[in-house]
Amino acid sequence: MSREYRLAEDMVILSTSDLKGNIVDYNKAFQEASGYSDAELRGQPHRILRHPDMPKEAFKDFWSTIQSGKPWFGIVKNKRKNGDYYWVAANASPICEQGKITGYLSVRYPASAEQKAQAESLYKGVKAGQASFPWTRSESLLKRFFHYLIASVGIVAAVVFLILQTGLNVTNVAVAMLGFVSVGYLLMRVWLDSKISKTLWQGVEDIANARFRAPIVDNSEWGFALNMIRSRIAEQAARNYDALQQSQVLSTALNAASTNIMVADTSFTIQSMNASLAAMFKRNESALKTVLPQFDASKIVGANMDIFHKNPAHQRAMVERLTQPWTGELELAGLFLRLTVVPIMHNQSKIGYVVEWLDRTAEASISREIICVMDKMQNGKYQHRVTVDAQGELLVIKNSINASMDALENAMKDITRIVVAQSNGDLTHRINTEYHGELRILKEAVNSTADKLDGVVSQAVEASKIVSVAAYEVSEGSTNLSQRVQEQAAALEQTSATMDEMNAAVQNNTDNARHTVSVAKQVRMQVEQGAAVMQKTIAAMNAIQDSSHKIAEIVTLIDGIAFQTNLLALNAAVEAARAGDHGRGFAVVAGEVRALAQKSAEAAKDIRSLIDESVARIDEGTKLASESGNGLQTINGSINEVAEMIDQIAQASHEQAQGIKQVHIAISQIDGVTQQNAALVEETSAASESLSEQARVLLEDMAFFKTKKDYALKQLESFR
Repeated sequence: MSREYRLAEDMVILSTSDLKGNIVDYNKAFQEASGYSDAELRGQPHRILRHPDMPKEAFKDFWSTIQSGKPWFGIVKNKRKNGDYYWVAANASPICEQGKITGYLSVRYPASAEQKAQAESLYKGVKAGQASFPWTRSESLLKRFFHYLIASVGIVAAVVFLILQTGLNVTNVAVAMLGFVSVGYLLMRVWLDSKISKTLWQGVEDIANARFRAPIVDNSEWGFALNMIRSRIAEQAARNYDALQQSQVLSTALNAASTNIMVADTSFTIQSMNASLAAMFKRNESALKTVLPQFDASKIVGANMDIFHKNPAHQRAMVERLTQPWTGELELAGLFLRLTVVPIMHNQSKIGYVVEWLDRTAEASISREIICVMDKMQNGKYQHRVTVDAQGELLVIKNSINASMDALENAMKDITRIVVAQSNGDLTHRINTEYHGELRILKEAVNSTADKLDGVVSQAVEASKIVSVAAYEVSEGSTNLSQRVQEQAAALEQTSATMDEMNAAVQNNTDNARHTVSVAKQVRMQVEQGAAVMQKTIAAMNAIQDSSHKIAEIVTLIDGIAFQTNLLALNAAVEAARAGDHGRGFAVVAGEVRALAQKSAEAAKDIRSLIDESVARIDEGTKLASESGNGLQTINGSINEVAEMIDQIAQASHEQAQGIKQVHIAISQIDGVTQQNAALVEETSAASESLSEQARVLLEDMAFFKTKKDYALKQLESFR
């Protein structure tokens, strides 16, 4: 259901249209009342505002009146974009250009309640065929003819009366009568047309007093003319309404604005100022009077701007030359003011000035205190704050700076607390306050550093403990190893002496073997000679018996040497096994020596058997002389074998001597290495003791720190 949109009482709606009813131009009030946007109105037909309650006869009457060149008045019900409606008292006048009607102008006012009621009643009557539109009827031709007829009859009657009284010639009288009728008609027309009724006089008076709403209810030419004039004047009133609204908006905005604005004319007389500037002057009136004794905040409007300057001529000359906005600073009675002067230009002529007075006193005070606080902060003093009173954005800046200083001071206190505690060895402190941005990153970095330092100290304590235990074990092992190395060195020295004795024995054995070979050769020669000289057999046999006994002794000696060599080789193998990798080569040589000793023992055993057999045979030789030939032959073979075996024994003894020599060299080298090992063991033991001492010192150093685990001191006590 549509609702009535009530117009403001002072609203003046204006629009112009062409002869097709298309909207050409309009004011803001027209757009506001219609509810359409500019794009939806301009160039559109007027019928978009036509309400269905309006009878077609009304628009027919409107167009016939406008096209006849006369103004039209009526109460109209219009439709808004959203379906609502509004009532206006419409005044339309044709627009003529070069003698032709090109469109019409419509000025509308809010209709009164009485006008609305009359219009609704009229519309019902028109739709029912019981009424017509009374607003724009002109004077009928019949009425005009009646006026002319009365005037003519009066003139004729006067002429007839004149003839009858004077007896004039009828022809002359007829001619005179026609003349009088013509003149009378003209005089009557002039009189009627020049007659101004009370309605017209009231209309003229209304126009003179700027009352344009009520139409002039007069259908004469004068009434039409006055109504057209009224519409044109109302057009300007409508445009003034828009300007007044804009002016009111600007005035309200200026008074509501916090910016201090003053307007002056070209003679620098102050014409107006907004409420903010008046309040600023009133607020600082006492301070301004100290330098401007005549200053009165209530009398600024109407005064000259020279009241603010001790040397007005300079400022006047500077401002008069302005064609562009100018900004300058003014310090007055402790107030810091920034003035922006903007010349008001119209048709390239200066008609006045707009001056913005920006009170920067609070800003300047806060700026100075902010600079002071920042200087203190640069010097490491974070406890200072901005204390100057402030409002608006300056208050926000002040609170923001103070909050930042609070955060910085708290952060520095926390960091100082952490660092001081760390300098005293306490690594358990952390920053628990919530921070944001870079301070949060700094907090996390400080806490992370403390955590890592705590971890490093804890690890150092643990490592010191491990190193201490390891150093102790190494020291104990080095001591034991040193003792074993010393024992090994002593054993090697004894082995070396034994090898020297063995070398001498083997060398003696070699010499004896060589001597035995020589004897064997001689025996063989004697055996060969024995075949020829049997007589000397017994003597030779006795000699052989003696030699055999000697050989038996030598064999016994060789067997003893082989037994001792085997024993020494066995001992050498045992010592080589104790020496480990260093004695591996010596063990191989000892094995070879042992093998040779076993072979020597076996050979000696075989020789012993042969010697025993030879002795038995020699004993029997004396008894078996007759068998001496065969026996000598056998002896000759045996002696050859003995010679070869003795030669082998000599060769083996030589090789044994070479092996013993190599064993002696190896034992000497092992002894040198053992001596070096003993020295290294001593150095290792000393290093272990030094490492143990360093671990103890490190634990003492770490005991200075207090960590979350806090066991460095306990470890130090247990270490001690």
